[in-house]
Amino acid sequence: MKKLSSFVLIFIVAFSGIFQIAVSPSKAASVVNYDNSRVSVDKTSVQADGIDQVRITVTLKDGASQAVSGKKVYLASSRDGIDEISVEKDITDTFGKASFLIRSLKNGESTFTIWIDNKALSRTVNVAFGGGLRVAVNVGDLIKIPDDGDAKTLNDTAVYYYGKNGRRFVFPNEKVYFTWYKDFGKVKVIPLDQMSLIPIGSNVTYKSASKLVKFQTDTKTYLPTKGGTLRWVKTEEAARGLFGAQWNTNVDDITEAFYVNYKFGDPIESAFDAPLDIISQGSPDISTDKGL
Repeated sequence: MKKLSSFVLIFIVAFSGIFQIAVSPSKAASVVNYDNSRVSVDKTSVQADGIDQVRITVTLKDGASQAVSGKKVYLASSRDGIDEISVEKDITDTFGKASFLIRSLKNGESTFTIWIDNKALSRTVNVAFGGGLRVAVNVGDLIKIPDDGDAKTLNDTAVYYYGKNGRRFVFPNEKVYFTWYKDFGKVKVIPLDQMSLIPIGSNVTYKSASKLVKFQTDTKTYLPTKGGTLRWVKTEEAARGLFGAQWNTNVDDITEAFYVNYKFGDPIESAFDAPLDIISQGSPDISTDKGL
């Protein structure tokens, strides 16, 4: 019995050595070799319509050209915020592969870079987006369609903000518009067929710290802050501290139809809780205000 136990012990030690040898290659395989790894794209030209898409596939390999699985992969565009990147899988599978889908709403060329462990692959891919807008529209432009000459129609009066993500954002009314702009002098008129190529984003909300607002059936008064976040001004003293003795002349009513455009933040106990100049600087334009 003692001899058998010794035999078993020797076998276990020997087997452990074999097991260590067997697993050593898999440990080495977990180290990405940036020269051996590859990136490919299924097409290099795509329609800038927000529907047509391109697939970028990343294949990670180690120094022995074996697949590296379980690695997190990041894809970055040179046109950050303009191209839409959707993840198919960003953790490499058993074949070392990860993949992404790319769409865009704006003409131009993008360079896509792959990052693993805070290091970029030297190989990149270029994709050209075309067939989108023929007119020159830049981020921050105010745009509308031509007047149709019919006083009964209102669609030709709508003004939109062209955002960093290639979408147009709607001003729900003039009260909101005039918290961002003093007049309509910079509005560009573009053809209807071109406007239809620009998807609608969402409604523009009141500019941060521009004035106070309330809903028609809500007794609370709020201060608009970044991203359409409303903060309840709890006391009249706090309101006076923010907008002076005539604070109540600086309050706009918002119809309940636009309630869904807003969210709610921390209440304001005193003017010291909400320095207007600092809050205003946090939203210098609509794209920033919406976090684009």
